[in-house]
Formats: sequence, structure tokens, C-alpha cells
Amino acid sequence: MSQENVEVVRRMVQAFADEGLDAYVELWDPDIDWRAAEGAIDDVGEMHGPVAVRRYIQDWIDTFDDFGVVVEELRDVGDDRVLAIQRLKGRAKLSGTETNLRFAVVCTVRDGKVVRGREYLRVEDALEAVGLRE
Repeated sequence: MSQENVEVVRRMVQAFADEGLDAYVELWDPDIDWRAAEGAIDDVGEMHGPVAVRRYIQDWIDTFDDFGVVVEELRDVGDDRVLAIQRLKGRAKLSGTETNLRFAVVCTVRDGKVVRGREYLRVEDALEAVGLRE
């Protein structure tokens, strides 16, 4: 099942890149729980349900021109979890500042849907959270 979970996360991120937020949401469980990166400027804490998570992601989209997220690595870490190391790119609409942020998300997948996501500003923190070290 682990490779299948990796493929779910791959499809989810690719759907966002190819088709946008509506396609991204299709791979979420209706009871999704998501945690914004702790201590980040946009740390809104825990979010429950697709409406809340979608609003959070839409805020990111609305903040940037040329917004995109690219997967650098996907790794099965057991217990239905997948570590997704990603890079967010975009240009802030208000300031024109280019952003290139490397971050990680630990996703829990069940029955072909993402049921939980936990963001980390530092890949090292995500690795530690799943019991791995680089």
C-alpha cells in the first residue's frame, strides 16, 4: 500500500499544477485535517475540513503571481504517511518580491485520499517528526 500512497500524493500535487485548486481538493478526504507550518507568518493552526484548508491555500494563491508548487521528493515513511519535500515559487503581488521556499508536508493517506497534512518550514523538522534524519 505504501507506493500507492506515494502515488496519491504525487497525483494530488500534479493535479494542482495541471488543473488548479479544484483538482487538488478532489484527492482530499471530506474530513481532512491540516496543520499550517508552526511559527510561519501564515500560521493559522489546525484546519478541519476541505472548506477551511481550501481557504488557506487560496490565500497563498491570491498573494502571488506565477504561484506554483513543485515536488522535489516523495518518500514513504510508514503508517500510511508520505513525506513530500516541495518548493513553492511565486512573485508577491504587492511587493513584486520573488519567493522560492523549500518546505515539507507529511501527508497521511487512507483509502486513496489525503486525510491529514502537516506542514514544516524545515525539511529537517519533517524528517524528525517521522523518525528519520538526513
